[in-house]
Amino acid sequence: MSGKQTAGNESCLDSVTRRQAVKMGIGASGLATLAGCMGGDSGGTTITMASVMEEGTSLVYAGQQFKDRIEEESDGDISVEFSYGGSYGSETETFDLMNQGAVDMYTGGSDAYDMHAPKYYFFNSPYVLESFEHQQKIMESDEFQEEVYPALEEAGIKVTGPRVYRGMRHYTSNKPVRTPEDVQGMDLRLPSHDSWVKAWESVGASPSPVSLDELYSGLQQGVVEASEGPPAQIASLSLWEVQDYYSMTSHLPQSGQMYVSTSFYEGLDESQQDMIDEIVNEVAEEATQWARDSEEELITEAEENGMEIIEDVDTDAFYEAAAPAVEQLFEETYAGSWEKWRDMA
Repeated sequence: MSGKQTAGNESCLDSVTRRQAVKMGIGASGLATLAGCMGGDSGGTTITMASVMEEGTSLVYAGQQFKDRIEEESDGDISVEFSYGGSYGSETETFDLMNQGAVDMYTGGSDAYDMHAPKYYFFNSPYVLESFEHQQKIMESDEFQEEVYPALEEAGIKVTGPRVYRGMRHYTSNKPVRTPEDVQGMDLRLPSHDSWVKAWESVGASPSPVSLDELYSGLQQGVVEASEGPPAQIASLSLWEVQDYYSMTSHLPQSGQMYVSTSFYEGLDESQQDMIDEIVNEVAEEATQWARDSEEELITEAEENGMEIIEDVDTDAFYEAAAPAVEQLFEETYAGSWEKWRDMA
């Protein structure tokens, strides 16, 4: 089963042990003690970096580039233990570990915003924004600088570097999907975000929250019938082994971020902080370009591995079907109005 093997730099604390530690509730000090067997130069600084994503995704690419460059530019004074593929648990579990000080850096999605600044999570919700560039403008706005990022820092999570493009999210299934009628009642795997669930319920699907590291097995075992995600997710998990169609619904321009634990960051000297900031900025920009360059290639790879690409999707019909849920979310949950944020495009 090539699609669901945990990847990453392994140590004496293997991925199963890490996941069991998280699920058994071993706290920061206990997990940090376990992680101590990872090694590294005891005279320097070791960064423990995690990701729930798999190799072949832009955020893991960014993490790999960061590891290589900071180890080289620091002349070995800083080393990075990078474990990806969800070896520290789900994204929310990993963010909790950052808050506790057991994980120093994370490269991945946007659950931290939903956890600690939920009124502004609309930027990463389906059927709200139509382009990555629009999303970037919003997240660089004064309101985000003043309201959102301080809330994350209070939770022990410092956003670092620019957003990283992951690709446009589309729909996978075992039957072609062209209109909202085609997804009625279909068991759709989603992350456990209320806004995502409400939007897809409005379209007509039957959402089932399943963590990313359990997606392949969930589809394989019939726990869910369908999924949605960017081309890199399809390729990194080899979803063509368990899904027949990839329908171009274009419902969310997906992006992610690199993060650093505030307690870890504040414990570094200024030169180390500057080095981290500079390298993260570089690799984040490069990862976005890498994702853009590889997006069409990954769709072609999915097709070559047996997936049929459905391009004649009525995307307007999907956006219209989701609109009542999006409007309700802005009335009840999100900051500002949908119109206000759309006018930033």
